[in-house]
Amino acid sequence: MKELMRWAAWLGGFFLTLMLGTVIYMGMNRVVVIADTSSVLDMTHVSDSEELPGREISLQAGEEAETFIRIPVESSIGAENIVIENQYVNRRLVLHIRGAMGSFYEERLITGYVEPVQKATYTVTEEGVTLYLQLGELYEYESILERGYLQVNLYKPSERYARVVILDAEVSEQLNSKEKEALYKIEEKLQAALEAEDIRVYSASDRRGDADEEKTLQLIEQTRAGMYVGLMFDKDADASVFGSYVCYNSLYFRPWLTNGSFADRIEREMVGAIEGKALGLVEVKEGVLAELQVPAAVVCPGYLSHETEGQLLLKDSYQDKIAAGICAGIVGTLEELKE
Repeated sequence: MKELMRWAAWLGGFFLTLMLGTVIYMGMNRVVVIADTSSVLDMTHVSDSEELPGREISLQAGEEAETFIRIPVESSIGAENIVIENQYVNRRLVLHIRGAMGSFYEERLITGYVEPVQKATYTVTEEGVTLYLQLGELYEYESILERGYLQVNLYKPSERYARVVILDAEVSEQLNSKEKEALYKIEEKLQAALEAEDIRVYSASDRRGDADEEKTLQLIEQTRAGMYVGLMFDKDADASVFGSYVCYNSLYFRPWLTNGSFADRIEREMVGAIEGKALGLVEVKEGVLAELQVPAAVVCPGYLSHETEGQLLLKDSYQDKIAAGICAGIVGTLEELKE
């Protein structure tokens, strides 16, 4: 019995020492996966046509087998101090590192698989350092923080996602700030609903008003998106006009699916969800819809100029119904395309 107790005590001590050693090792050589913090919002306010701000960081290619970028980070920086912003439309990764020192990057290099990086710069503020990586094309990423550097793995959307949809809130100058925000909220709600259905969503919207047709078409091409859905509000000089309609272009055609049938499904699902009035389909001959070879439509859920409908469009609960209806139309069409 005593012999058994000695063995038990020895084994217990051994495993305790092993666990403590593992904890200490991981504490000294921490490996932390940083969650994707990308958003449709642009936090940096740097347009695609502008030069990247700040001082340039040199790039140095690593081993051929490496498939990731290695960005130096001060050992005192934790994952909670890093926010990574993926600006899809502008093909840019922006890293905000709170508490970092600008002097740290004066002689540092970004190494590894740097071929996709066209240019890298950094700026210094009172809060820390912001790094800008201009990429040659759109990439998704995964990041791991280890002691001394941030490892960023890049991959193309088509390598990970079977179903991709582009959303685009088409904000016009005739909308006030509250109305613009309502349209963006519908886009965000629709994005959440689609991603709950395992559909990857990219936004072509730009709250600074810099987005244009060329950027949108490039986003669709580089993500290999299978569908485009624009969102808009309307106003009319006749305040009695109300209801929903969907714009489409008839160029896209498959024997079992046309843009007309896609737009019709979207309208039926949305009008049913909001219990609204259907104004029908509107064919357009120009703009983004005329350039696409995938199912595409621009949805107008109502008129802001109508007293009752205009107030409804600004309400969260009504926006939820709009998003749910459009989502149902998109999901149903994607299922039909699989057949």
